[in-house]
Amino acid sequence: MSKGKDTWSEETARYQNALPHEQRKRDGVWFTPMELALPTARHTLLPLLDHPATSAPLRICDPAVGGGSFLIAALAAMQDHPKCLAEFHGIDLEQATTQIAVDELRARKAKHVDIRIGDGLTEWQPESFDCVLTNPPWETMQDSSEAKARVAALRPHFHYQGKGKLYTYRLFLERSLQLLRPGGRLGMIVPASLWFDREAEPLRQLLLNTCNWQWLFGFENRERIFAIDSRYRFGAIVVTKGGHTAEIKTAFGKSRIDEWASESPPHICYGRDELRQLSPHSGAFVEVESQRDLQILKRMHLRSQPMLGEGGALTWRQGDFNMTSDKSKFIVREQAEREGYRHTGDGVWRCGDAPNLLALRQGAMLYDLQVNAGAHDSGIGHRTKWRCPSPFDELKPLYLVDEASWLATAKTRSPARIGLRALSNATNERTAIACLLPDVPCGNSIGVLSPQDPSQPLLELAANTAMLSSLPFDWGLRMRLGGTNLNRFILTDCILPIVDQATLKQLARISLRMCATMPWTNSLWHIARDEGWCPSNAPATDPEERRELTTQIDTIVGNAYGLTYEDVEWVTRGKSFLKGFWRIERHLPLLQRRPSRWLAAMTNRAAHL
Repeated sequence: MSKGKDTWSEETARYQNALPHEQRKRDGVWFTPMELALPTARHTLLPLLDHPATSAPLRICDPAVGGGSFLIAALAAMQDHPKCLAEFHGIDLEQATTQIAVDELRARKAKHVDIRIGDGLTEWQPESFDCVLTNPPWETMQDSSEAKARVAALRPHFHYQGKGKLYTYRLFLERSLQLLRPGGRLGMIVPASLWFDREAEPLRQLLLNTCNWQWLFGFENRERIFAIDSRYRFGAIVVTKGGHTAEIKTAFGKSRIDEWASESPPHICYGRDELRQLSPHSGAFVEVESQRDLQILKRMHLRSQPMLGEGGALTWRQGDFNMTSDKSKFIVREQAEREGYRHTGDGVWRCGDAPNLLALRQGAMLYDLQVNAGAHDSGIGHRTKWRCPSPFDELKPLYLVDEASWLATAKTRSPARIGLRALSNATNERTAIACLLPDVPCGNSIGVLSPQDPSQPLLELAANTAMLSSLPFDWGLRMRLGGTNLNRFILTDCILPIVDQATLKQLARISLRMCATMPWTNSLWHIARDEGWCPSNAPATDPEERRELTTQIDTIVGNAYGLTYEDVEWVTRGKSFLKGFWRIERHLPLLQRRPSRWLAAMTNRAAHL
């Protein structure tokens, strides 16, 4: 008699809960709930059950079987096909979990069960199975001597793992494809990094070029499908080995398993050509949530140029100083001031004949077109606290660096740069936080964007700053950002709109007025005057005027991207869109907030056309 699903669930839960948290995290012991395993098994097995290749039993395996969730799910999925026979094979390093799986499958009257202790990454012969169903550990290979030896032994047998650290889920994905016969099917639960991470690109190409990749159904853990961080993102993939992929059924940001469990899960069709168009360098998926998102992005790309790389306007590096390895070069400002150093308003700290010191900018000190948004309050490292500057021109960094060393290399740099916060998120109030800066030193929490040619006019750099700070650019970026780090890999596929000289000048003037608001930014005004485009207006410091200028930026850049009123209405929709802009300026009434002002400006524009 079957012990029943509830008993099995209770038994796996007891096993998990009995393990120390660190061991669970290290070994990736998070059993797949049956509510997720069952629809994944059904979507994977159905073609094999409806159109069996032979009359022989289906050979189904899980190379990281754990408590047997997927093999049990496979058995349940076959109930509507009583004439189809199956063999259930599993392997795992843990004896206790394999015994749980064996007991439950036998209790459920599985005819052929072969589950044993072993290593799913090295055992079994290639092309031995018709179907692989698995949710392997999602861990990084550890740095212990034992782990290093294992990594050295595994690397020669895996060819699509990238150049960085080995991740267990990537190894199991490649191994699962090895284990499948041609025409075999894979259903697997994977972390979201499969579809956006740089080092997962070889695996993405393997799936696209040697398989028919049919499903990528992405979840965010808001409903606590797994007992881990609610922000964690993962997905179910379904793949047929052999051939190549023309298009994939995709869904992103889902939270409810019942959508995946439906007979026809909600999805959009993401074509291989669209993937190439939107991510020509990285091959990363842009996390579009509707076919309309996809169409808007494609139209934006047709009217744009690359941001970085060949044909791009800018170069990128993650700061001038590494906050860990360069720490010996830093001087704590409070200590310098105790020794007599004083800031006189121009960004330089002086103390008699002692060497001059410069403020080191960190990400918290910048905001959207604001060069001085944060002042150091207290603490160092993870305990650092920042506050709003008071008065607004108070420059209060945590660290200072030597001015002479910085100026010694000035000829190799442009006299201005764009600071882009390197730490961000696709669901923050803003994802792209950019500001025009003079040639000032930055830590690695700020991405430094410079002209391809250091002698390039400030005009273009200032205009590019406005484009990066716009809501249209931000909307496209937050579709791309899967993690929390804005890096070259992500930015290389980003685009900036192509504009005429008059529009370039208009954006540059707005950018200069909004960013060059402090005494230590006066050099930007001098350069603009020398180039002949300096606006006669004073720096924009009044909040109401700054709000009007940001609306002008959004409207100009949106028009340059080719966005219509209907597009802007879609892009600025409210809380129903997780990655939307509804968090912006929440202190203002709804109709006065930036997204609403942009939409209103588009309404006025449409009325005058």
